[in-house]
Amino acid sequence: MFPTGIAGIALIVLRSVVAVTVIGDTTRRPFLSSVPAIDVFVALMGLCLFLGFLTPYCAALSCLLEFAFLMTTGTSNHLQLGLSALTASAEVALGPGAYSLDARLFGRQLIKIPPKPDSQ
Repeated sequence: MFPTGIAGIALIVLRSVVAVTVIGDTTRRPFLSSVPAIDVFVALMGLCLFLGFLTPYCAALSCLLEFAFLMTTGTSNHLQLGLSALTASAEVALGPGAYSLDARLFGRQLIKIPPKPDSQ
């Protein structure tokens, strides 16, 4: 769940793309940008994605938001919204990567099981 190297860097790029597209798509919706609380929520979600904090949850919310835009929009950018939703769903499945706050907080841990004492 926390790959390093080139795969970890690719996950940074993927997180960044999801964050930028969801922030951009939200600000282009006049009915949403008139509500400041939604802008703050989406900005925090984008920041969490950039930093890799609670990545699967933020990416899932981004996917749902992009899918909602896809279903409710009347413009011709259905392909872009669909690809944004698929990108966010890929981030949900792949996880945050080793270069994230999630890896630092919840990363790989060594569990030592003590030997069983002899009961004789």
